[in-house]
Amino acid sequence: MRRSILSASIVAIAVLPGIAHAAHRVPGEWQITSQMHFTQGGIQIPPEVMAQMKARGIKIPAIGAPHTFKECLTPAQAAKDDHPDFSNDKSCRMQDARWSGDHFHAEFACSGGEGPRHGTIDGSISDGGRRYAGTFRMEGDNPAMGGHFVMEGQSSGAWLGPTCGKGTS
Repeated sequence: MRRSILSASIVAIAVLPGIAHAAHRVPGEWQITSQMHFTQGGIQIPPEVMAQMKARGIKIPAIGAPHTFKECLTPAQAAKDDHPDFSNDKSCRMQDARWSGDHFHAEFACSGGEGPRHGTIDGSISDGGRRYAGTFRMEGDNPAMGGHFVMEGQSSGAWLGPTCGKGTS
């Protein structure tokens, strides 16, 4: 159940920074901020399960709160013209993914054990490849998400410099 409950959150956090993984982005250290929220439904954890998770020291990510982290983008990664990466969820497939200048748009669809899901990703690169911002919307049906759910989020990234420091992924 934990996998099902957290999977949509993990996919959202992982995919949003992916909008900038194109040849447009400058290699080096980046600071990424992602935030998501549910406009319908949401993670449904029964109180007894929540108590067990807390007793084991398992922390549930704060949905709606910003998540900021650093990422090291190598020259090889920056040279690739990637689209968002769904490697965390093999049931998802990108559809109609395209760059137009510094703007990226894609639609995606997912199937599998967590129920059908679909959504869109939009993002733009600016400041000579040193900044990006994007949005994410996903909806689907999953009992662990309260039945029908709609999740929206945004992500932004700022280039910190050409050399990656400690604490970057």
